Amino acid sequence: MKRALLGLALASTAAFATPRPARDTADVGNAGSYSVGIFNPLRIAFTDRVELQANPLLFFVAPHLDVRFAILKPAVEAGKLPMGVRLTAEAGLLMPTLGMRLMKGFFFPSWATSTNDIGFMLIPRVGLLVSGDFFQDDVLTFRIDGQMRIPMGPHSATPLNSFLAPLEILFAAPLTGFLGRFGGAYDHAFGDRLRLRGEVNLYVTGAQGNLSVAGTNVGPLAPISPFIFTAHVGLDIAVFKYSRLTVGALFANYDQGASELKVNADGFSERVRVRSNNILPTLDFIWAGF
Repeated sequence: MKRALLGLALASTAAFATPRPARDTADVGNAGSYSVGIFNPLRIAFTDRVELQANPLLFFVAPHLDVRFAILKPAVEAGKLPMGVRLTAEAGLLMPTLGMRLMKGFFFPSWATSTNDIGFMLIPRVGLLVSGDFFQDDVLTFRIDGQMRIPMGPHSATPLNSFLAPLEILFAAPLTGFLGRFGGAYDHAFGDRLRLRGEVNLYVTGAQGNLSVAGTNVGPLAPISPFIFTAHVGLDIAVFKYSRLTVGALFANYDQGASELKVNADGFSERVRVRSNNILPTLDFIWAGF
């Protein structure tokens, strides 16, 4: 019994001998490696430089596929984390029409009873990531990517102007025609079991249209800002040999068309446009294998 407990303790120690690698970086796994989460995409490395990526929850209602190609990938010794600068290019294609039509009565309520419809479209995406190491196990990553809409027929989609920034980001390219992002992330290891990740992103959408007040279009005097800022802090907890539990919080600042009364310099009250803030919890479990 004592030998069995000792063996289990040694196996547990070996399983967490090194920290989990940082997530969402320019690192491309070696051939045969994979990872998948409940919300995180499925990634499978078919060669040492090429990964395919797709989200299992969305794939069948919004067919899509991303390819990640390692332009710079330093050699990695067995059991050690990548070292040096890594550069990876991404390219993908999405057809969101079916999934959006399934949500017509919820996210697009007026379209459920009108002649307006969501036309077929393709959303190509390209991106570039660069990652570098700091200290022993920390990783700094910068990324830039962009998406655009290619219509394939009549299309009457308009921006959501919803109460949740993540929805605005998700539907930005299909509904506004464009979504660009520039962001950075820093990932720090606390021992062998914990990683703390901080990430900030600036998104730019296509034209968001004009503010609608009580169903009336105010017109060009009150256009919605196309800029969305997000910040995310997450903690990764090592589970089993390669998997991890992630918990965190997302902050988003964007223009929802809100306004409030403020007293101006003359002592009179006036209505002023203000940006809205969202704070949302995040949770996922990511399985991985090598």
